Amino acid sequence: MNCFIVGGGRYYSQGNETHAYHCRKSIDEGGVLESDFCLKDWTVRPHRNCIERGDRTVHIRPKAMAVLQCLVDASNAVVSRHELFDAVWPGAEVCDDALTQQISELRKAFGDSPHDPVFIETIPKIGFRLMPEINESAPSIAVLPFNDMSEQGDQTYFCEGIAEEILNALCKVANLRVAARVTSFRFAGKNVDVGEIGRKLQVQTVLEGSVRKSGDRLRITAQLIKTSDGYHLWSRQYDRLLEDVFEIQEEIADSIANALSVTLKRKTLDNQQHVDPKAYDLFLRGLSFFAKQNIQDTIYARQMFQRALEVDSQFGRAWAGLAYTYGFEYLYFNATDVNREEALRTSSKAQELAPDLADSHVSAGIARCMMQDYEKAELEFEKAIELDPTSFDAWYFFGRDKVHEGELKRAVRLFERAAQVRPEDYQSVLLQSQLWHSLGDSKREMETARRGIERARVVLELNPDDNRAYNMGAFALLRIGEREEAEKWMKTSLENAPGDSIVQYNAACFHALAGNIEQSLDCLENCYLRVGNLNREWLLHDSDLDAVREHPRFADILAAFPD
Repeated sequence: MNCFIVGGGRYYSQGNETHAYHCRKSIDEGGVLESDFCLKDWTVRPHRNCIERGDRTVHIRPKAMAVLQCLVDASNAVVSRHELFDAVWPGAEVCDDALTQQISELRKAFGDSPHDPVFIETIPKIGFRLMPEINESAPSIAVLPFNDMSEQGDQTYFCEGIAEEILNALCKVANLRVAARVTSFRFAGKNVDVGEIGRKLQVQTVLEGSVRKSGDRLRITAQLIKTSDGYHLWSRQYDRLLEDVFEIQEEIADSIANALSVTLKRKTLDNQQHVDPKAYDLFLRGLSFFAKQNIQDTIYARQMFQRALEVDSQFGRAWAGLAYTYGFEYLYFNATDVNREEALRTSSKAQELAPDLADSHVSAGIARCMMQDYEKAELEFEKAIELDPTSFDAWYFFGRDKVHEGELKRAVRLFERAAQVRPEDYQSVLLQSQLWHSLGDSKREMETARRGIERARVVLELNPDDNRAYNMGAFALLRIGEREEAEKWMKTSLENAPGDSIVQYNAACFHALAGNIEQSLDCLENCYLRVGNLNREWLLHDSDLDAVREHPRFADILAAFPD
């Protein structure tokens, strides 16, 4: 049994000290929800500490209601045990049993089961999550990349970086739905009416702006617009020095939260506070390249992160970015010992300089996975999720880690959490379909294939150049019997990116499922001979390749992949 002394944003467990999250309001801050709200067919009345359904009223103790409040504030995200202790029992010494009792009381009140939950989900070793969807009336926003108004027109990377930093800050807002970068940034440079953006992204507001950068001077304008009528809810112009960019980002995020009457749960931005402006500029260049997710731009991103570290060697986020480039290249393009060792070295440096940055631990988890040190990889991913439960990368690569380890059922659950964190993402859903096939559950295989295809179609409507959507969606279409369309999608993806190993690998799976054995083996050979290679765990565990495993060429291909 672990006991905790909570308060001040810290908890103590078996001699270890780390940071904990805060709920939007803790008990001693008067954290009582004033208005009633609904969860499924229950009406929750916080001021009366009860829930009602029809003629039935169930009374709940204040501590249990406080726990429910924290789960509601998290907007369907995971709330760690440590955050709950810090909010519900601030400054008190309590044991695990105290929280367990409150969760049990809530489940009993709602008629919920811990084994097959519909209200409160237990996330092993981490915390809990409220499962019912957030009310559709909750405020929502899309952050568009800011327009480049610089004289040379060469600051697109900086404009995107500013917008992405603001987007990431808004993701910490309780009960605010933020459209993902991958969808909102597709409107960059397009003359699209905000009403159309609102309809396509299903958001109530849009943040847009512009940046004029000249030497060490910045002019940033920003405006928050209602998509229903084009009304400006808020706007402001900032004329500052480049070194003030972090302060400007914070001010914009705070202003938006105030305009939408929501509360910004700000984590510390110490990782940015004392960064050299030139290093930050190079870091944003690196992020812009890395977002393109191909081998050449990954190398360009690495060069930018390295140059940033030449300017400021203590910049933890740049070390994490550098570690990502080595991990990404190893996983998708070139599984060499050098990439694996550099991923471990640079992620360790990121952890040293930025221990409270989720990306530091995600990059370390990826490195440990590459070394097949799955126990340490799991600890790193769990730490990343504790630091930032909204981190898509943490959930997604944790799922990838479990696939490599062969724990397919757990991988499915982690991919589903990734899909919940980023509702626009199709990859985490389509990978579930593949895993359900491997697990022999055809019903869930078909369900997740259809759901993933639906997401892929939405992304392709916004961005017809998203080649991975064609590639992964193709073999999902094949699963559900849409062979003609599936073949068109796969052909398009191979023509667009013949040098992408993931495209080649998915094509190999596609042709194996379609019965095109020689074409499948050709694609697998391409993964190794033409464009780098992949980890052999996928070859060992992926049931999509069952049709080619007995072929002599497959044995030769497997032998070529490193252990």
